[in-house]
Amino acid sequence: MENNSKKIKNKKNPKKSILIRSIHVMGILVLSFTLLIVGSAVYIAINDKAASAPTYTGPIINDERQKPLVNNFHHHTEAMDVVEGLDLKGKIIVMTGGHSGTGIEATKAFVSRGATVVALARDVGWAKNNLAELPNIEIEYVDLLKPKSIETFTRKFLRSGRPIHALINSAGIYNIPLTRDQRGYELQFATNVLGHYELIVKLLPALKKANGARIVNLSSRGHRLSNVLLNDVNFEQTEYSGMKAYAQSKTGLILLSVKLDDLLKDSNIRTFAVHPGPIPSSDLFATSQVGIASNTKVWLMRATAEFSRAINYTGLLNFFRNPNNIGDVYKTVKEGGATTTWAAVSPELSEKGGVYLEDCNISNVVPNHSDAPFGVRQYALDMESADKVFEICEKMTGITFKKKVDGEE
Repeated sequence: MENNSKKIKNKKNPKKSILIRSIHVMGILVLSFTLLIVGSAVYIAINDKAASAPTYTGPIINDERQKPLVNNFHHHTEAMDVVEGLDLKGKIIVMTGGHSGTGIEATKAFVSRGATVVALARDVGWAKNNLAELPNIEIEYVDLLKPKSIETFTRKFLRSGRPIHALINSAGIYNIPLTRDQRGYELQFATNVLGHYELIVKLLPALKKANGARIVNLSSRGHRLSNVLLNDVNFEQTEYSGMKAYAQSKTGLILLSVKLDDLLKDSNIRTFAVHPGPIPSSDLFATSQVGIASNTKVWLMRATAEFSRAINYTGLLNFFRNPNNIGDVYKTVKEGGATTTWAAVSPELSEKGGVYLEDCNISNVVPNHSDAPFGVRQYALDMESADKVFEICEKMTGITFKKKVDGEE
């Protein structure tokens, strides 16, 4: 009897044993995953040259137009902070890229204060899914590489008779292999610059109707890597580099902003170029691969961006990187949407225009070959270059600005 009793006591509960093993396995998986995430952040930090760059002490160029304001915003200001206390009821904001990444954060800020956002997207299904929870949203199909889609939307909107209080050109593509559109144009310049130029010019009647509209073009500090190749924007003679082409397009958007502001300020339309900040969890990297990489790869990149936002991977990267210059500190998408929002609706920018903005402020100017991780380069503000970029846009799109302004087709 005593032996039988010992056998019963020693007999394990199979359900309890499975549960313990499952807990152990889950614990190992969680620990492994945590180590993988932390390890990847450490690896990136170790190999990030910007993180170890010395504090910038080089020259700042005095420029009366590009004179920073004194305000309460900063590098880590979020889009919602910018609209606090503003009443945007009745305002209509048309926006490319307003359904993802930093753009959706700006959209959330606008509608939270009563504005209506017309989101232009080439993937309408994705836009509807991302914006489903938000009020005051209209979604329209526009592919910046398809002039017919731009024409269809702009005609439809103008027929509505409504004004546009802010046109935000936030969509774009980044650092892709050499690809040309159906016209033979290099894809990054065609998307980032030409598509937005066409959209702006065709929506001018609605912008004028607002009597105080703003145009916001999303540029980047990446413009420091290249001026516009005025004689070879399509890289027909120049050796192609994805980053050089991206940088060219972002410089092009600054120059376009400078020229548009000069042309339109008398119509009470002001134009701004914006650097949203370095944002590792942006959807830009995934959307840039649409039509180039497989759908599976694009999906995985989008899922990765979503996951990194969910676990605040940006904060983890900053912890290990700990850069010396504030311009090298990574931003979250909420922070990345702040300067766009500020450019579109801030009263601080009344009577201003034709300027480059970063960190919810007017940026300093730095020398062309400066290694400063902030500031606008002199060549991006040059009016002669702005005139040439404008001529390139007119020629490549076949849309003459003066004819559109005068109401001619």
